[in-house]
Amino acid sequence: MIQRIQTIYLALVAVFSILGLCLPIGQFYEGSHLVATYNNFIFAQTNQAGATQDLGPLALGILLIIVALITMMSIMLFRHRMRQLRLTIFTTILLVGYVGYYAFLTWKYQLQMANTNPAIDYHLCVAAILPIISIILNCLAIHGIRRDEALVRSLDRLR
Repeated sequence: MIQRIQTIYLALVAVFSILGLCLPIGQFYEGSHLVATYNNFIFAQTNQAGATQDLGPLALGILLIIVALITMMSIMLFRHRMRQLRLTIFTTILLVGYVGYYAFLTWKYQLQMANTNPAIDYHLCVAAILPIISIILNCLAIHGIRRDEALVRSLDRLR
């Protein structure tokens, strides 16, 4: 199980998904002053009137939880390579959806912040890059799973 390279790739995807849940994915600054924080569950904005919160990014957190659970389940299916392949392709599709929805929400919040103050800048955090790295790792895992399946099928022909 662990000796296969795709298992390591899938384990890294699960770790990156869990890390992405814990870390902020973006922050809005006005000069050097932090105006809003954006993570996978909540968009928290502080202004003169007080603090406001938006639960728009809640779906991002739910997607990462689903990706982490399915990836861990996929690691345990090392004996059923075709099922593992399907689950890995499904998590890749979920991660692409995550990146698309993240881009949409970031654009929405940037417009919202630009309406209040055009001097506000958006800064990506490290956790925003983790789903893209996870997509790449999933593609490498898919390649490894297919290579293992081809090896097993070629050995079946020799018997």
